Amino acid sequence: MEYLQSLQKGGFNFDNCHRNNLLIESNAVKPTVKKTGTTIVGVTFKDGVVLAADTRATSDTTVAEKNCAKIHYLAPNIYCCGAGTAADCEHVTGGNTHFGSDH
Repeated sequence: MEYLQSLQKGGFNFDNCHRNNLLIESNAVKPTVKKTGTTIVGVTFKDGVVLAADTRATSDTTVAEKNCAKIHYLAPNIYCCGAGTAADCEHVTGGNTHFGSDH
């Protein structure tokens, strides 16, 4: 816990600026960007958690569904976010909501 409290809170961190400039000057091979298709973010704050996700379900470069739910209810105060095969996530979370309501 002490380690977590020692971490910088908020703001930008420019620790890598010098390293990045050296890499640019040395003509190092630049890393490539890999697009995975889904954006899911979770942020914690003093009183809780905020989850956010895009709503598009894609198949390669085709948008298969423009309004796909990627944040799934499991039980009171328990949600999960799904990326990847949307149908699998729907099936798994749907089954777990029934299990969670029994306990």
